[in-house]
Amino acid sequence: MTDIQELSRRIDLEDVGATTDLLVASIRDTARHFRRTGAIVALSGGIDSSACLGLAVRALGAKRVVALTLPDKESSGETVGYAQEVADAFGVELLHRDITAPLDALGCYDDRLAVVRKIVPEFDADAGDRYSVEFDPALGNDEQLQSFRLNVIRGGEQTMHRLGGRDFLTIMAATNQKQRIRMLSTYRIADERNQIVVGTSNRLELDQGFYVKHGDGCGEVFPLRHLLKSHVYEVAAHIGVPESVQKRPPTTDTFSAPQSQEEYFYGTSVRMNDELWLAWDQQEDPAATAERLGLGTSDVEKFFELYTRRALYAEYLLTSL
Repeated sequence: MTDIQELSRRIDLEDVGATTDLLVASIRDTARHFRRTGAIVALSGGIDSSACLGLAVRALGAKRVVALTLPDKESSGETVGYAQEVADAFGVELLHRDITAPLDALGCYDDRLAVVRKIVPEFDADAGDRYSVEFDPALGNDEQLQSFRLNVIRGGEQTMHRLGGRDFLTIMAATNQKQRIRMLSTYRIADERNQIVVGTSNRLELDQGFYVKHGDGCGEVFPLRHLLKSHVYEVAAHIGVPESVQKRPPTTDTFSAPQSQEEYFYGTSVRMNDELWLAWDQQEDPAATAERLGLGTSDVEKFFELYTRRALYAEYLLTSL
């Protein structure tokens, strides 16, 4: 199996072809090491999982790779369509498993709606009302703290409501069940077919804890482990991920209202977040980073503080019994 530290040392992000070859080798080596005959990739229709599917096909061949789509009743209607397009592009079988029933039985939807209705009593999901949770980076305001907000859409009107700590935790605890049910379903198929599970998280997601413990943080190999989101796009273009997916804004597809990853987690654009995180990771002076990126120093300091807190949370996610 490819050594993680050795792989990290050898990856040359200036040479997308050579980098792709190393990522492909990491999947092939992992499957051989664990004596598995293939791989399964849970497809969201986004750039990360699509790139992982293409890499897995290069590593093992299309006949040894299975794609899986796991929507629920709140998923975008486009999700399955994008997943099918990606599966067709790489010539793999696409399995479809709707996870609404188990989530409903676990109380995922009711528990979250109870919080929403506490804040907006007139909220009516049956009438088409929708909601999501968004991250507020509080930029340009030295006194305002970073926080999460409840975004509610009713009758075409959008309102924002600050989420208290317990309300936020309740919504997220229930939401995390989605990723855990998806991973449970993925391993059900992987075990039956003697396959490895390909984790689809990229470097920043893993290092900053943008995944769910015992959910999408599971897998035998994470080929994107050393790539930032902007690097993933380069690999995706190189291996032939459909252009429609490359142009699709990164989404969470987690709540009933549409939402981008930038709104939910990053608090800025994908490329700007990559630049800020790398500056933090390399311990660059906030003032120098601000000047280089055309930002306010206080805003850069807020992001650096955020990355420090999230790195600690990522340590918690890595612990297990």
